Amino acid sequence: MYYDTSTHIANSDPTNYTVLPRTSIAASQSTSQENTDNTLRQPNKAKQDIKPASVLDITLEHLRRGEFDEVMAKYPDIQSKLSESDAIKHQNLIVGHVQSLSKSGQSIAAHALLTLYLKHEYRDVLALLLMAKLYQDAGNEMEAIEVLFQAKSYAHTLELIQQTVKAIRSTVKNYDTQLLIRKDYIALLDLYKRLTELEPEYALHFIGLAETYLSLGNVFDARKALDLTLHDSFVLDKRNDIISRIEINRKPNRHYAAEVSLQAHGNQFLVEVLLNNSQNAVLLLDTGASLSIISTELLAVLGIPHQHTIKTAWFSTAGGRVKAPIIKLNSLAMDGVVVENIEAGVIGEFDNKRFDGLLGMNFLRHFEFFIDQSERKLQLSPH
Repeated sequence: MYYDTSTHIANSDPTNYTVLPRTSIAASQSTSQENTDNTLRQPNKAKQDIKPASVLDITLEHLRRGEFDEVMAKYPDIQSKLSESDAIKHQNLIVGHVQSLSKSGQSIAAHALLTLYLKHEYRDVLALLLMAKLYQDAGNEMEAIEVLFQAKSYAHTLELIQQTVKAIRSTVKNYDTQLLIRKDYIALLDLYKRLTELEPEYALHFIGLAETYLSLGNVFDARKALDLTLHDSFVLDKRNDIISRIEINRKPNRHYAAEVSLQAHGNQFLVEVLLNNSQNAVLLLDTGASLSIISTELLAVLGIPHQHTIKTAWFSTAGGRVKAPIIKLNSLAMDGVVVENIEAGVIGEFDNKRFDGLLGMNFLRHFEFFIDQSERKLQLSPH
């Protein structure tokens, strides 16, 4: 089965995180280009023959010219010949240059150099924190969060652990606030679904997930998210508050405008839909998916008209997380209930041939809905 996990309660620490400064190395003497090139072309020497100051001067000169590929191509060989302390100075010189580029507004160059560096030093926690900051400054908070959790996995001292956790809490809080202001509950659902995967031991992520489901009108999955916080007394008050709101807003014997028949598929349900008012399809009803999905087979073989977008999203599949394009359909309808200009992810064929994709929350959020499992009915009313 496929489901979307591209991922309001965040944390209590509003402080924006900063990356601890690393020692930057300045060249002690100016070096001519001829000497620079000759030094780099010299054959391998034993560690004791290496002149660290000269190596740092040469590296700095190449960095200033933007010759990042050349610097990082020679990086493993240089590191192997330096003493431990000088190797650290060499690393700090490169990361310090990334910081300088970032501060001077050259974010693309900073990202390019740091990406090359992290291919060699992927466990460098401070460099990973710096990469997360670059992503956040570029408005790509989800990538920043992914990198921060990578940094957390490599943090080996109490100080580094505290710094990475603080960065995670701050970034999540800021992104959560942005999405709430925009009322982008689909992106908020992506955020908290991913956070519960990355940090399942942190109960506040499940509170945020429950809040988001409730904002989307999905009481069923809100309760399921809350059930996963029963063991944690720290969030008891928040959990009880959400449950109280669910009970107050519950409307017994409500009359729904539309009632759609469902087909059982294990412990889930299939529903027949009409795409672009022309093509029938069978989708798996998945209230846990923020975005509806259709297969490439359905899109290509059946020739469904669609609009290409520049958007992509991450999806969890049976084979792992994959990045896939997002298209826009003219409409998606069932029993006369229609949502126009709806987006859908496009991924490879589904393992089970009984359905062509998923019906996610970007369709259901337009309605108050109730899934009557005993009667196999999806009841819908527009907000």
